[in-house]
Amino acid sequence: MFSMYDDDGLNFRNNIDHLYKVHEAAPSHRIKNRVKDDDSSKQHFEDNLYQGQITKEATNAYKEMTNLETKADIYHVEQIMSQKVLTVNDSKTIRECYEMMQDNAVQQLPIIADNQLHLKGIITRHDILKYITNDLENASEKFDYAISNISTKKIITTDPISDIRRVAQVMIDLNINALPVVNTEDILVGIVTRNDIIKAVASLPHLQLWA
Repeated sequence: MFSMYDDDGLNFRNNIDHLYKVHEAAPSHRIKNRVKDDDSSKQHFEDNLYQGQITKEATNAYKEMTNLETKADIYHVEQIMSQKVLTVNDSKTIRECYEMMQDNAVQQLPIIADNQLHLKGIITRHDILKYITNDLENASEKFDYAISNISTKKIITTDPISDIRRVAQVMIDLNINALPVVNTEDILVGIVTRNDIIKAVASLPHLQLWA
C-alpha cells in the first residue's frame, strides 16, 4: 500500500496500480499486479493493516489485497527499514540540512511538522546540489535559504507491511531513492532506501533468487 502527502496532508492511499494512475510511470516498467479492487477486499485489508506489529492476519489480508499466492513468502518493509529516521522541520536552512546529511551519511531528510511525526515534505542531497549548482555565483547566499524553497511537497510513502519487491518497483519506475514509511495514523515510523533493499537481496536467500 502506498500513500501520497502534500501541504494539505494525506491525499491518496491505495495499491501500486492506483499509484501509477496518479503518478505516471513508464508502462514498460510497471509490474503486473492484478489487484482485487472490490470495496470489501480493500476494507478487509485496511482493517488488518499494520498497527505496530505485523500479524499473520495482516499478512494474509495484504496477500489477498495484492492477489498474491497465500503460501508465497513475503518480505515486508518493516523487516528492512531503518526505524531511526533523521528528520527536520521546514525552518532549517539548506546549509543545515546539507551538513546533517554529510555528518550522518544519509541522502535525504523527511520534513515533519513541529513536535509531531506527520510528514510535510522531504529534502534530498540531489535537490540541494542541483539548486546550488544552477547558480554558483550566489551559492553561498542560497545555502542560507530555508529548505521550504526547494523541498518536495508531494511525497510518496509506503506502509510497513508492503512487499519490498513492490517498493523496489516503485523506486525504479518513479526514480525515487527512498520512501518514508508511515502507519495508519499517518505517523512516520521509518524509512526504506534502495541501499536497504540491495542489502536484503544480498543476504536473504528467497530474495537472492528474485534478484
